[in-house]
Amino acid sequence: MKATAMPFLHDLSPTSLQGERQRLLITWRTYLGDFLPMPQIDHRIVDDLCEGLLGAVTEALGASPAVLTDGLRGLLSAVSVEFAERGLTPSQTATFVFSLKHVLNEAFSGGSEVMEDIHKLIDTMGLYSMDAFISRREQIIRRQNQELVDLSVPVVPLWEGVLSLPIIGTLDSSRAQAITEKLLFEIARSGSRYAILDISGVPTVDTQTAQHLAKTVAAARLMGAECVITGIRPAIAQVMVSLGINLSSIETRFSLAEGLRYCFGKLNYTVVKGG
Repeated sequence: MKATAMPFLHDLSPTSLQGERQRLLITWRTYLGDFLPMPQIDHRIVDDLCEGLLGAVTEALGASPAVLTDGLRGLLSAVSVEFAERGLTPSQTATFVFSLKHVLNEAFSGGSEVMEDIHKLIDTMGLYSMDAFISRREQIIRRQNQELVDLSVPVVPLWEGVLSLPIIGTLDSSRAQAITEKLLFEIARSGSRYAILDISGVPTVDTQTAQHLAKTVAAARLMGAECVITGIRPAIAQVMVSLGINLSSIETRFSLAEGLRYCFGKLNYTVVKGG
């Protein structure tokens, strides 16, 4: 589909752009449909972004051609946020902005000096949009990482006064910090006296992992809670012995069930089989 040819504008001024606003928008939308399809975004949103940017560019030309106005920055940030949230790429975002050059090149028949100014403005807009896109994408990645950390640190109340924290995957410094913070928060909130740290889902235990566990246990002890480590598999036990890792000051049990039995004993609970 090709855009309908339109009369050349003989001066690229805010007045002429405003007068040909609808024609320019039709040309721009057609060009995007031909060369930059974006099925991830509703066409009405694209139309609104095009209209807003063209209006902001018209306003910017009335002030200083190569300088972004506050309104233009705000719209470019909105474009970048929308594109980042919809899963588009930085190059697609910049191409969307740069495509305005094509629209104005086709519409304007004036001298090169004016066109050079508008090209500088659009180049600045494209670079700004890429920076805003990357910033937004980094925010999304940080948020998703935090959500994954939160999901990977579930503190489960097993019984009154007993919490369980199953640890799955590698225990690095950031996860260890998250585990300690979440555990201490739940101990303070629930008033629990015992916490079972189950490491059956940890692939291997090295000196650093053991240090993380020891720090978590020590922090919980300062809160008035005792930790029990469960899920130490035979292979991990052998590795810990060969590395000289000493957990003698920490209560350990082979399984989560045995850890819960230990906590029940300390709380003077008795488990009776029914019927």
